[in-house]
Amino acid sequence: MDLKYLFSPLKQGVQLMEEENFPAAAEFFNDLILKDVRNADIYIRLGICNFRMNRLHEAKGALLKSLDHELSDAQVTSILELTNWRMLCSYRFFNGSPSFSNDGRYLAYISARRDTNGDGKINGQDNCGIYIVDLQKNQEQYVVADDYYNSMVVFSPRGDRLAYLSDRTAKAVKATGKHDNPGLYILEMATGRETQILDTSYRIKYITFSPDGKKILFSCWRPADQHSGVYSMDFATGSIDTLVPGVYETTFPSISASGDKLLYSSWRRDTNGDGVVDVRDNSGIYLKNLATASETVICSDDYNNTFPVLSPDGMKVLYLSVRRDTNGDGKLNSLDNSGIYLYDLIKRKERLVVEDCSFNKFINFSPDGKAAVFLSNWDKCDDAREVHDFFENKGIYMVDISSRKVIQIVSDRYYGSRSPVVSPQGNYVAYVSWRKDTNRGLYLAYLDGPPDDEELRHLISNNL
Repeated sequence: MDLKYLFSPLKQGVQLMEEENFPAAAEFFNDLILKDVRNADIYIRLGICNFRMNRLHEAKGALLKSLDHELSDAQVTSILELTNWRMLCSYRFFNGSPSFSNDGRYLAYISARRDTNGDGKINGQDNCGIYIVDLQKNQEQYVVADDYYNSMVVFSPRGDRLAYLSDRTAKAVKATGKHDNPGLYILEMATGRETQILDTSYRIKYITFSPDGKKILFSCWRPADQHSGVYSMDFATGSIDTLVPGVYETTFPSISASGDKLLYSSWRRDTNGDGVVDVRDNSGIYLKNLATASETVICSDDYNNTFPVLSPDGMKVLYLSVRRDTNGDGKLNSLDNSGIYLYDLIKRKERLVVEDCSFNKFINFSPDGKAAVFLSNWDKCDDAREVHDFFENKGIYMVDISSRKVIQIVSDRYYGSRSPVVSPQGNYVAYVSWRKDTNRGLYLAYLDGPPDDEELRHLISNNL
């Protein structure tokens, strides 16, 4: 128990909460209120008790009462653990793939809002429409219908186009949730005109625009190829250039802002000794100079390295690397925790930024390149706990790359989260989040400070 409660009238209630006897704790706090013992702590703790009992209406009422008192930063954090941050799209739907426009004003995402496969549920196996929200006006626009299975939406650099994958094969998606290969589509924002630029014979995995917006880059298996490579298509001519040939499995392409460097992961050796080179082996990280076609090894496949990203100035690389058997199963694989590493292209040196004591995923540089936002869980989890989702109890964190100081942005106490993306302006992180028995909501957390009382009132009223 926190020492500040040893001589507090809240002591018994706090003890009951630590024993997870939430009905008795709630009764105790209500009795204190009837005795005219009222402060923000009582209402927040009463809110937590009701939240844990899924009495959301009562939780909302108690938290709103806490706003009648001056709140400390710790108390604001406690409220955000229950409400999450600014909800952009309801957790009644299945949302994903958030992508900011370059000016940070608009956010595109996919959202499943109907049971399109007839299995009685709305989830990631249903068709997703594509939506854009204007963050200044808080207005949402429905831009691509959910008649098909749409995924992986990204803005062009000027914000005049959206690129996305869409499965439009004649075969309907059944309750099995299995989809065919998607085609690659472009939507012109000014006219609403949609164009398919690659058909389903290309098994496309990742898409991104060139910095000047004149080309689309993608990782795929070309027709008849056995392995995936990285390619680009020129919008003006329709010609396709090979950036990394499909000799090995290659994916996670990331291009520098100057357009002259291409970063990617590639599987090139049978590191697990099963006689096959595939994605079950360790992957190395490579950087290609697109002007000279020379390739540099950033991190060898002595370890399993994934999700590399270039810094805004193109001088540093962040990536995940599995280097220890953190789960004690005698194997070193993707089920172990990854550390977050940084490679300095000028100094040609690697250093650890975030240790592998916790689960780490989804790295993003801040726009100034001085920090990184990532997904992690820092609470100790009970190994016997039944896990229903790989991203349960995952929060969002930010690390200062120089000092390695880590702060928590989104709590992992009651919610699962995934897919964090940082605004190009550096003031927001958008992410998908959910709690037990809800679908996946879309949220926006602030990186420049906590919400004020008015915003907190909105979060309490609308998020619970």
